[in-house]
Amino acid sequence: MQALLRCLLSLAFCSTATTVATKQHKLLLISFDGFRYDYANEEPMFPAFQYLNANGVRAKYLQGAFPTLTSPSHMSIATGLYTESHNVVHNCHYNMSVGHQGSDFLSTLPVNYWWDTGVEPIWIAAVNQGLKSGAYMFPGSYATINGVSATKKVLQKQFMPYSQRSWQNRISTVVGWLKDEDMDFVALYFEEPDTLSHELGPDSKRVRYDVKSWVSNTIMHLLKKVEDAGLTDDLNIIFLSDHGHIPINTTVGSDDAVSLSKHINIDDIDFQFCYGPIGLIEPKPGKLVSVYQALKGQSNVQVYYKEEMPERWHLKGSDRIPSIIVVGEPGYYVFWKFPGYHPTRGDHGFDNELVNMRAFYYSIGPSFKKNYVVDGFESVHIYPLMCHLLGIQPAPNNGSLDLLLNTLVSDTDVPSVAVYLAVLIIACIAIYFVYCRRRKGARKKYKGV
Repeated sequence: MQALLRCLLSLAFCSTATTVATKQHKLLLISFDGFRYDYANEEPMFPAFQYLNANGVRAKYLQGAFPTLTSPSHMSIATGLYTESHNVVHNCHYNMSVGHQGSDFLSTLPVNYWWDTGVEPIWIAAVNQGLKSGAYMFPGSYATINGVSATKKVLQKQFMPYSQRSWQNRISTVVGWLKDEDMDFVALYFEEPDTLSHELGPDSKRVRYDVKSWVSNTIMHLLKKVEDAGLTDDLNIIFLSDHGHIPINTTVGSDDAVSLSKHINIDDIDFQFCYGPIGLIEPKPGKLVSVYQALKGQSNVQVYYKEEMPERWHLKGSDRIPSIIVVGEPGYYVFWKFPGYHPTRGDHGFDNELVNMRAFYYSIGPSFKKNYVVDGFESVHIYPLMCHLLGIQPAPNNGSLDLLLNTLVSDTDVPSVAVYLAVLIIACIAIYFVYCRRRKGARKKYKGV
């Protein structure tokens, strides 16, 4: 009898120890550029973040790729690859062999060669495996990769200041794709609070309150549109950002600003590109050591030979990175020549282990647990999760699905018929066993009278 009970208990355990639910749903990926990890949980907490906390999964933080620039960070999210592997190493396209570089982030978005590096972002993986994908302004999504594009894509070619109507129009477009055109996956991008964080600084009142209000209102509007479209039970949504922001030290004058030209001669350089806190330097042949040693003497920066860069940056394997890289200390820009003024009050691109470079992450939908918190994790783990949610085979990547499986609803959260039957059988046998023992005891007592 005891052996039988143990066997049935084992059966019940095996019935409950099932894998994560495999039913596929549509997926919407939404990025708010530069939304720092700590904004969402600051008091007063805005309604959208209260709702997401109660009804979805929250990560304590998301660690983006290095450099913590918009394009590299978004490509690591979309491919599950570190920067050296997807090779989109910068916001601006450049060619070291001819000394050319693009002027800014927006002008680089339609430059196909910069993005078509042989890797497979999630919107391409979806199309290659028979699904339909859409992308609205998400960095890299306008490119054609190995001859394949997203099913639908929208690119904004110039900066557009925030307006509630324009953001709501984006939402209407992507919800329409999901409902009316039966898209399986859509990636959507919003450029705030990044632009205002650059202009005003990440700790300014307008960024810490007004922009959070914009983001909160946008999330709540989106969830209402999803509900109105009848998609709530068939749509998983991931909200995230690419990086954080830190204030720039604008008190530094010309004497103390990081100006590489004060230490090295342009005639010794084949290629230089200084952008935010990152300086890329390729010396002329025979000048590598002298240029490196001259730069090492400058304060408020870290200077590395390419092969000396920290392994955790996962950057040295890229053929787009020159022989020397200069990285500013927190709060310091890297200029070729300081212009005499500070162009921004906040920035990113710094070491991705800095706390204020951390991004935020929420997920909500039929596949995700509610009121669930996970520790911080690297952004490369999102790609295999998205592939799992869509039921497609991931391309080779640096992420691990195992890291985020515990955020998903599993079969154990809804007991199966087998579990109920096993419990019922165990209960019946237990009752019968107790009855037999009592009856046997009663017979012994009767014989003893």
